[in-house]
Amino acid sequence: MNVVRDPSMLPVGELLRGPALTCEPETTAADAARAMTAAGRRYVLIPLGSGTLGIFTDGDLRRRIVAAGLGTTTPVSEVMTTPVHTASADRLGADVLLDMLERGVRHLPVLSSRGDVLGVVEDADLFATATRSGFLVRSTISQATDADELVAATARIPELVVGLWRARVAAIDVSAIASVLMDAAVTRAASLIADGHPGSTWLSLGSVARREAMPSSDVDSALIWPDDHSPERQAREAAYGSRVHELLQRCGLPSDANGAVASSPRFARSESDWLRGLDGWLADPYADQGVVMVSLLADSRVTLGDDHLAMSPVVSERLHPDALRLLLKEAVEGKARMHSLRERLTRRTDSVDIKAQGVMPIVNIARWAGLAAGCADPSTTVRLRAAATSGILPDDDATMLAESFDVLAQIRLRHQCEQIERGEAPTDVLPLDSLTPLYRSLLASAVREIAGLQRKLAYTGPPA
Repeated sequence: MNVVRDPSMLPVGELLRGPALTCEPETTAADAARAMTAAGRRYVLIPLGSGTLGIFTDGDLRRRIVAAGLGTTTPVSEVMTTPVHTASADRLGADVLLDMLERGVRHLPVLSSRGDVLGVVEDADLFATATRSGFLVRSTISQATDADELVAATARIPELVVGLWRARVAAIDVSAIASVLMDAAVTRAASLIADGHPGSTWLSLGSVARREAMPSSDVDSALIWPDDHSPERQAREAAYGSRVHELLQRCGLPSDANGAVASSPRFARSESDWLRGLDGWLADPYADQGVVMVSLLADSRVTLGDDHLAMSPVVSERLHPDALRLLLKEAVEGKARMHSLRERLTRRTDSVDIKAQGVMPIVNIARWAGLAAGCADPSTTVRLRAAATSGILPDDDATMLAESFDVLAQIRLRHQCEQIERGEAPTDVLPLDSLTPLYRSLLASAVREIAGLQRKLAYTGPPA
């Protein structure tokens, strides 16, 4: 019996349909188009020397030649995209698909371990029909020309999430796609509002930055800019952040309820002010909400602006053992907990906050373990892999946390999608009686395992 394997679970090197189609920089657009048609491809790669590449696609032909009124004798070197993002052959299709969605591209050259081009993977090689709509929604968001168009485009995100869930796309993948679309909306809103605004860099924080957002997630943000310590600049930046969040509110993307938003002067700072603050929070994590601020910056990602102003690598570089121990202390004190049978029978509770009592303990442990392993990537699953590889967490514990995180994502997404279908606002408070016996058992097992690891870490402390 032939088994059909999910391409998202395969290394992209196994999905290539043949060698890459290439041409010289002086090749005309017409000749490139003919070569693409003859080969049945939607792209052509242009080697530029020194290992760099350009790419010319059928979309470029429409937008940059036909729509722009250029002649088809235009050399591809004048209308190609360069530099080109690439993927290593051993990366899983699911991870590469997320990269493509995040960058808004539909073709990625695949490289060998030596850096040789093996071929090009296309979006159609990676996803089922259900996920194709994610690219369409992202494109609509990115091309919104005004606030009303952006509001209309983002209104499609909940419907898309429900559609992906109904199509049985993995919950963690749905969460990642939703996060990318939310970030695309933030980027477009910040760009629309930025007309005439001096350059600053917008950071996403929290679950969106970790690529773990759910329909209930709000938007955490921060602003950073090259040194200008004037109160006028900070006031101007905070006002800019406020206008962006007002537009995002219209888009159905509410601001963080705890005030971690770029409209607050606390989260709108010059680069040196952020670095000075970080050093202070690392030196005394109990002062000025230091642990919270370090955690937020560790989970940050540049959404719009200068990638050199990213803060998560800085946190990883400057973190010292005392601060790591306090992050671990916070991680084990935020207990994973299911309500006891006695509490349920006495009707003191009949629900569980699956985020606070299940998801966040895993996120907090993974943050500590990932940072201890020197991992600057904010993703919880990436941090757990790094922690296992470096010996910060035993393989069994890291695997248990990753599997529990997956189970909780499934339960959480199901609950919120059902709420959306009923016309309700999605929440993380889940009535226990709404769970099937299987999901109730999985939830109880996951919470029990997480709580057990918290107790072990509290007792033994970090590895020597």
